[in-house]
Amino acid sequence: MSLKEYTKDLHTAVEKTAFTKLLLSGKVTNEQYADYLYQMMLVYNPIEFGAKLLGITDNLPGIERTFLIYQDFIELTGKDYSNKWLPSTIAYHKYLLELINDLERRPLIKAHMYVRHMGDLLGGQFIKKCVPGSGRMYQFNDIEQLKTNIREIVSDDLGDEARVAFEWAIKIMNELTDA
Repeated sequence: MSLKEYTKDLHTAVEKTAFTKLLLSGKVTNEQYADYLYQMMLVYNPIEFGAKLLGITDNLPGIERTFLIYQDFIELTGKDYSNKWLPSTIAYHKYLLELINDLERRPLIKAHMYVRHMGDLLGGQFIKKCVPGSGRMYQFNDIEQLKTNIREIVSDDLGDEARVAFEWAIKIMNELTDA
């Protein structure tokens, strides 16, 4: 079973969360979207750090999103805005740090990159039309080439870890709804 097929149910579950529906409704407020971006900074940073340690980003020019997420956040809030990370975001961040610090398990970071970054390359193109601000985090120079390159670095044996990444995404989206 392909990685996409193996995770389809959880991908659908993320799409059905109330917060994802809010993002796509065009009714998300600056504050709600800023809260989302704030969480994503803490998620993307270790994923991209781990990918860099593995040399993955060398073949994915323009894939890194952390600084662009920060720019989107600052555009909406200014530099003096204070926010908090949600418990699920903190737990996921800790999980990712443990993953990249375990040399044997570090390659599993590819599954998290697949879930987050492929989501930006695909669904993010719809989201950027619905959210406030510039949506820099969803702007890429060569979407098709990046999708191809990401597909080349992942394999179907990452399915269980990709499911873990989707489960974390669901937890964060649900917590954002409750925030």
